[in-house]
Amino acid sequence: MQPVLDFLKANPVTYFATATEEAVPKVRPILFCFEEGGTLWFCSAKSKNFWKEMNKNPQVEFSSFDGNRWVRVSGTVTFNDNLEIKTKILEMYEDIRNIYQSPDNPEFVSFCLEHWNATLFSFTESPVPFLH
Repeated sequence: MQPVLDFLKANPVTYFATATEEAVPKVRPILFCFEEGGTLWFCSAKSKNFWKEMNKNPQVEFSSFDGNRWVRVSGTVTFNDNLEIKTKILEMYEDIRNIYQSPDNPEFVSFCLEHWNATLFSFTESPVPFLH
């Protein structure tokens, strides 16, 4: 698990896949915020289609790439609008703080993957799976 977490910390821009109600895949860049106790934390806005899609189908997958290696992570989103988590995100990321201003902003939401599987890939090495 630690190699996956180290990779995400070094490459926090992830390409997150959801599906619309019509099962059309949608991918967009989302910032990996942090890990705590093996749980992967992210944030978004309630008005975004991204948020609506995850509420309809919480099964997601995301990937991050460093130019030679990449990770693919899949799991089920857990919705957790925790003020402590949102405060931590705002303290860590000025750009997010500039958008939402306050952890109690009703538009600002946090979510996580508590249970996830990942595989590290490389152009030169065999894939390495991780179960969490």
